[in-house]
Amino acid sequence: MSRLRAGEWTAVAGAAGLVVTLFLPWFGVEAPTRGALLVVGLGEGSDDGWSSLGWLTLVLTLGAIGCAIWLALANALNRPVAQAVAASVLTASIGTLAFAALALRVLVFQPGPNDLIVLRYGAWLGLLAALILALGGWWAVKDERTDAPESAFTPPEPRPAPPPRLTETHDRP
Repeated sequence: MSRLRAGEWTAVAGAAGLVVTLFLPWFGVEAPTRGALLVVGLGEGSDDGWSSLGWLTLVLTLGAIGCAIWLALANALNRPVAQAVAASVLTASIGTLAFAALALRVLVFQPGPNDLIVLRYGAWLGLLAALILALGGWWAVKDERTDAPESAFTPPEPRPAPPPRLTETHDRP
């Protein structure tokens, strides 16, 4: 029986997809030729995700992948609940930041003039994998195990009302 829930599986699938897409081509250059456009790489081996995304985007992406792995291991190895909750919160937060950084890098801050740069399939698959990772992190934050017997809440018995206070009336001289 697996201890991983759907959120953890989703985050791990997004992390695995993101690792794979970092080796795929992300950007290319459209060089005009006689009557046609020729799509070439940015340089020798420089159009994959590792070399064309920039160091900040790579740090956020690798951090999100690491958090997703930690999330899966914390739940699979039955670590304390605080560790699993911290891993899910960090996966959701850093995964969202990584997705935003990747989206900005791919759609806005491309490595060269926008007229010449063409997005390749690795960029679109990488964005999809980063989105899946972030959504898996947010899904893991949500605790859907409220129907478990140990999660059932039984309200305590109501306490009886206190007896009415007797007031003494003294005659004052």
